[in-house]
Amino acid sequence: MKTFIHMWSLVDKLYFCLSRLEYVNQSERNIFRVKPLFFRGDALSMSDGTSFRPNDLLLKIHLHNCSLLKEMMTIENDVKRALYVYNRVENSLPGLAQFIAKHPQEKLIKGIIGITLLTRGVKKLGFEVREINNPLYLQLKQAYLKPMFILCHPNRKSMAKEKDLVPKFLIMSKEKLLENYLSAPPK
Repeated sequence: MKTFIHMWSLVDKLYFCLSRLEYVNQSERNIFRVKPLFFRGDALSMSDGTSFRPNDLLLKIHLHNCSLLKEMMTIENDVKRALYVYNRVENSLPGLAQFIAKHPQEKLIKGIIGITLLTRGVKKLGFEVREINNPLYLQLKQAYLKPMFILCHPNRKSMAKEKDLVPKFLIMSKEKLLENYLSAPPK
């Protein structure tokens, strides 16, 4: 497992450079890395009334999976692992809200978007879950997310048979993020 993590760390460093990601706040152990992107796809209405249209500016969020994996190496229990990831995300959202509030393009950013296999409990954090409608994009995301998830899981054999590992979009409007987390201190 340590060899796998070391190899993944090397690939992650290369990916970080090539993808133009930036850390939200490394010194506070924020789990998010982000990059601005223009929304593509059909118009999307959120429950808070925000609409995303093609070419709206969003901040794409990436979990620092390599860091998470290192932190969770000793956690064998699935429920404890899920709670650990949930808590790391919850504790990092206030820092993400501060990052956006201070961002030079803050006025243009309409929300945040990410892609994940882990959608349980995310509504409590303020995210909305949406299907990936483009079949080619869905297959591309599933081609690397599912193997990565299986390799990171302590019970690889049972996870390899899991049929419900389908990537989905997690989306939140900037207003909802700032309202819920801007004044919230990290836990």
